[in-house]
Amino acid sequence: MDLSSVVELLGTVLWGIPMIILLLGTGLLLSVRLRFIQIRGFKRAVSVLIRKSRALLSPDVTGEITPLQAFMTSLAGAVGNGNIAGVATAIVSGGPGALFWMWVSGFLGMATKYAESYLGVKYRRKHADGTVGAGPMYYLSDGAGLRVLAMAFAFFLGVRTLVSTSIVQTNSIAIAFEEEFALPRLVTGIVISLLTWLVIIGGIKRIGRIAEKISPFMVILYIAGGLYVILSNAAALPGVFKLILVSAFSPTAAAGGFAGASVRMAMRYGISRGIYSNEAGTGSSPIAHGAARTRNPGDQGLLAMMDVFVDTLIVCTLTGVVILSSGIWTDGDTSTALARGCFEIAMPGLGLVVVAASFLFGYSTLICWPYYGEQCFSYLFGNRVKKPFRWAFCIVMLSGTVLPVETVWSIADILNGLGTIPNLLGILFLSGVVIKGSRGGA
Repeated sequence: MDLSSVVELLGTVLWGIPMIILLLGTGLLLSVRLRFIQIRGFKRAVSVLIRKSRALLSPDVTGEITPLQAFMTSLAGAVGNGNIAGVATAIVSGGPGALFWMWVSGFLGMATKYAESYLGVKYRRKHADGTVGAGPMYYLSDGAGLRVLAMAFAFFLGVRTLVSTSIVQTNSIAIAFEEEFALPRLVTGIVISLLTWLVIIGGIKRIGRIAEKISPFMVILYIAGGLYVILSNAAALPGVFKLILVSAFSPTAAAGGFAGASVRMAMRYGISRGIYSNEAGTGSSPIAHGAARTRNPGDQGLLAMMDVFVDTLIVCTLTGVVILSSGIWTDGDTSTALARGCFEIAMPGLGLVVVAASFLFGYSTLICWPYYGEQCFSYLFGNRVKKPFRWAFCIVMLSGTVLPVETVWSIADILNGLGTIPNLLGILFLSGVVIKGSRGGA
């Protein structure tokens, strides 16, 4: 058995039934205890988003960036090539039913993300140099008293940032540029590495400013192109949604280049790729939202909840419907190559939208995620590790241009799962704190 097969097997084992139960169970428990805040609090979340975008903040409020910048940083980190390549690989490996399980994980994940970001603000630390430390490692150690789990989380998310986040994004971008322009993948990797370095070397304040500008533009661009494709395939839509629902609960037969998929595969790929995309429960979002200059953990939790709504219930859904309505998902392509092909069929030249979106989605993720990783490693090893980590991140991402697609995504699944487990245990342990603090508010 070669290395790729071993990695894919480990990813499948880790994202088996126990992980699915832990993720969905945590989201369901929080949804019930928070009285389905993803529905009840949605209107207020939109109101908070509008209010925070206009607010003038007092300089004495703890935090490094504005609440809106924290939201945009978290959104930019979440909306990445998982929304294009991740959805495509989920459908190719798990069948159309994978999209249904993405919806389930996204809906329940909204409550999970509210809770973890609430805790991120509540248990953050202000360091002597004025910077803020936030995230699961702090609420696991300071709130739950589970320092071993805090260290485990910090290690796994730090490694995930360095090893999988970097290579997933460069792999997807390089494939898109190779398909569209016949540009060698390594050349794309070198250019992306340099562009990423130029931003991340300035730290979270520069990242927040750039993310605030990139995030709205990239999402609107991709949604506009995707809606054009969907309207072009409008006649196929009833069949697409029927196929999604049927395939979620019954095996999908082999067709063309598609090998077929079981219900378990649909759940495994739908949930794992959905969580990889929206990051609910993985512990990254509390690091960004914990850096916000706000006194209200509940308001920041509501902003975090909107990340998942935009990421999964809008952008991932758009990609999935585009792929399935275009009718070429069984032809053998995967990742961004499949998504590009679907756009190109609708109108020659429209594949450029996927190339542009892949670049913008991937680049926004690449400039935001190093902050998560350096926060984790600085928790373990001190602040001196931050700048070397940024350099290492830019160097490691080059390897993503040469690895096979499925190997890249399996590595991402493994590291994502290993960091998610301690975070979910911490959220469950501290769920009472979230419920008590949210009463009378959201």
